[in-house]
Amino acid sequence: MHLEEMPLAYPPKQAARSIGIGLTALYAEIGAGRIKARKYGRRTLIAAHDLKTWLDALPSGERKAA
Repeated sequence: MHLEEMPLAYPPKQAARSIGIGLTALYAEIGAGRIKARKYGRRTLIAAHDLKTWLDALPSGERKAA
């Protein structure tokens, strides 16, 4: 998929699927203020940029040497 073809924002179900978490976890992250959601009328949208920012803020899976 080319960059031009990627959506700028996702509805919650697609946003959760795109970052590999469940819908309940996504709403928990929104509620905690770690993922920003926007409203357009009754629709909730999550910007692709905000999903990437959230992913980048997660700790890496690298283990520290003991």
